[in-house]
Amino acid sequence: MRHGTCLDGLCRPHAHARPGTPLTTRGITEVVNTARRLLHLSTKPDVILTSPLPRATMSARILSEILGAPIAPPDPLYAEWRSPDCVLGLSPDDYPSEYQAWRSERLRDPDSALPGGESLTALRQRAMEAVSRAHEAAQQGAVLIVSHRVFIGAVAATLDGDRSPQEAFQGTGRARACQQA
Repeated sequence: MRHGTCLDGLCRPHAHARPGTPLTTRGITEVVNTARRLLHLSTKPDVILTSPLPRATMSARILSEILGAPIAPPDPLYAEWRSPDCVLGLSPDDYPSEYQAWRSERLRDPDSALPGGESLTALRQRAMEAVSRAHEAAQQGAVLIVSHRVFIGAVAATLDGDRSPQEAFQGTGRARACQQA
């Protein structure tokens, strides 16, 4: 599942969230409501895997408390796609020209990345590793991954059989429907 609404998500809609942005009160309420829905559906994970970013770890802690499920140590594998440094906290209207140019070419060159950013190939490789680790953890029971929209989309695309970095990245749009249960 995606973490609850964070400060950047509330104050800078459509911006690339900065790594340290925390959950808002609204985000906490969203996570509590999701946990209650899971309880109502008698769906309890045996372990929660989480990104190390504060908005995800806080979401995981809330879920853990309500569901009574243990949290594995936060793992960078489940972190959000690393946006290039030049766009963190910026909305699309403020993107620098170098990012706009890279963005228009990234599907043609999935190995490319701007400083501080992650290539589409690296995102796809990380998503494949996350699927593998989740399957390993699932041998012990149900697994819940608490992460971020783009990364969840890449994982979902991988599970759906999308094979290329471009397909995995384009699959992130499908994750919007799955952001909060």
